[in-house]
Amino acid sequence: MQRLRSKLPPPNLLITFEAAGRQLSFTKAASELNVSRVAVSQQIHALERFLGVPLFQRLQRSVQLTRAGERYHVAISEVLERALRATVEISRRSDTNIVNVGSTPGFMTYWLSPRLGEFRTIHPDIELRFIVSDSNLGFEDNIDVAIRYGSPPFDDAEATFLGRQAISPTCASTFLPQGTILAPADLLKYPLIHLEGPFDEQTRWSKWFHALGMDTAKARPSITVNSYTNLVQAALDGQGFALIGPPLIERFLSNGTLIQPVDAPPVVRHAFHLLLPKGGMPSASSQVFSNWVKSSFPKKEADLAGAIELDDR
Repeated sequence: MQRLRSKLPPPNLLITFEAAGRQLSFTKAASELNVSRVAVSQQIHALERFLGVPLFQRLQRSVQLTRAGERYHVAISEVLERALRATVEISRRSDTNIVNVGSTPGFMTYWLSPRLGEFRTIHPDIELRFIVSDSNLGFEDNIDVAIRYGSPPFDDAEATFLGRQAISPTCASTFLPQGTILAPADLLKYPLIHLEGPFDEQTRWSKWFHALGMDTAKARPSITVNSYTNLVQAALDGQGFALIGPPLIERFLSNGTLIQPVDAPPVVRHAFHLLLPKGGMPSASSQVFSNWVKSSFPKKEADLAGAIELDDR
């Protein structure tokens, strides 16, 4: 490895070249690296002298990579990206017992929280720290393991399928007389709980009624909330019907707190996935937590024959 010193250009020249080649602008590269444009130009010239080939074509108001520059940029970018990932992993200390978990509020409240006692009993030495948000937080946000709702692929992540969401009209068991079975059209007579905001639009009442060929114009005045946890709580409080379902509310359906009394097939939507950094090496504690979550879901996807699948248009 000692001969690399004479064969490789200085690392700062490679970092400058990667930024300039990615931005195709010496000015933007200078701003990103917090140096002057003159400094970037000088370092690119130094790299070209070291290699003995031009890397950029200097145009009147822009720059372009030469053929040699394109090939070299691909190779250098890959090497620097791997070095960055290795640095991040080392800085996080692979032997730490702390696991930073990113989760949606719904998954955290209704799936993870009720089961954390079980995990803590089995693994009392692992410290869990939760970052809960409806935004798609990435691993750059200091997250080790993430639970994401949606459809793969997910950027820079290895995804493991956990369970698909299957929603149906759902209400509190005390909301209707015991044993009541309703037809879809009957729901127009009952209050509906709507979910608005940055959520899957295909889980809204308007889409559900449309899929069954019904018009919501005659529906009763309803209430609207902007968080999934408020949606579920409103249903639990007997405020009306909500479009919710497993896996998040499986516990309430199993113990009879919530019921799904409408004679209609469930609507199948996206799934929950467990994400780990792509190409990374999770800590031992992160792997233990990930394996526990995955083992808590059925090995096979639930049989949803006859369910309604809405397109995303």
